[in-house]
Amino acid sequence: MNKIEEIENLLESIAKKENIELVDVQYVKEDGDCLVRIFIDKSDGVIKISDCENISRIFSIVLDKSDIFKDSYILEVSSPGFNRILKKEESFKRFIGAKVRIQTFDLINNQRFFSGKLLDFRDSKAKVDDVMNGIVEINFLNIKKANVETEI
Repeated sequence: MNKIEEIENLLESIAKKENIELVDVQYVKEDGDCLVRIFIDKSDGVIKISDCENISRIFSIVLDKSDIFKDSYILEVSSPGFNRILKKEESFKRFIGAKVRIQTFDLINNQRFFSGKLLDFRDSKAKVDDVMNGIVEINFLNIKKANVETEI
């Protein structure tokens, strides 16, 4: 299990108790510092600064008590932003009807990048009305990266 999986496993149940969705966890080294970025959301999609502060305090206590980090780390907690990452099957179901951008591991119809309206998600498959190829079904396990695309 890698660091990100360890962090997710440790914090997922705590997030649920706080009525928060753990959207994404990133663990990177920048300028010699270990940086843990955690993106959270709520069912209504409204994350306030006070939510981030509260969850940051809670997660910090839990992470400090764990043995995940041998050295110091910097914790950042924020909302997922406009181009929200889609990592979990539940997230795909929540954003049916939204415009999405999906990158796959394997080629589908000679392409790996898809952009269009998310029509459905069931049986671990995203159905997208891709701007290039029309309706395409993408297996969840074939999704390398997916985001909601905000139209401005």
